[in-house]
Amino acid sequence: MSMLNKKNKASFVFFIITLYAFIGFGIGYIIWEYFM
Repeated sequence: MSMLNKKNKASFVFFIITLYAFIGFGIGYIIWEYFM
């Protein structure tokens, strides 16, 4: 992968933020489903 060969920290940080956003949304949705 050319993305791993380049040390592109900005895209890596963006990927981590997106990953945490999806995990947070999933957990929030599960909690909302259980409490409603």
